Amino acid sequence: MTTRFEITNQEIQTAFLNVLKSTDFSKLTINQICDEAGISRITFYRHYADKYDLLSAINITKINILKNYIQNRLHQRDISNALLQMTEFLEHDATTMNRLLEIKHINHQDSLEYKLKNLLYDEFYDYMLHELQTDIIKGMPVAYFSELYAANATIFIKYSLDKGPNPQLITSLNQLQKFLFEFLKSD
Repeated sequence: MTTRFEITNQEIQTAFLNVLKSTDFSKLTINQICDEAGISRITFYRHYADKYDLLSAINITKINILKNYIQNRLHQRDISNALLQMTEFLEHDATTMNRLLEIKHINHQDSLEYKLKNLLYDEFYDYMLHELQTDIIKGMPVAYFSELYAANATIFIKYSLDKGPNPQLITSLNQLQKFLFEFLKSD
């Protein structure tokens, strides 16, 4: 059973995202959020310390949703279909995701882009350690390959959200990943 607190919390988050569609985050005010949600400032502050706290909560929710897609994708040899599925999933919420990814004027660790890169890095690093049973490959740390993968995947996601899915790009990324895995696993 959903409590009134949870319902109000969801209304605040929805109001924030609605206001964010037309207002830059730096200019967004608590009053705008409250007006959109139909609540008082007191009610808002029962849920969040400020708009940064609210943004952080929304970013964490978005990352948790993406985590399932990313984990499934990393365990596939042919990532084309998984990338298309993830892009299609994100596409229904592309405007919101783009707006959240644009927000840079906050604590670096709270930005959605930072959280996304971190998630991609962690998942790829763990996968590579499991697959290769070592943290050094051909004299290079797995951490390096994980950073490279996370940066590339983040750019792909941002590009796809902005420009729409591109099957040729997905095919190229799949070939790049296959090449990387073959390189890493060869003697």
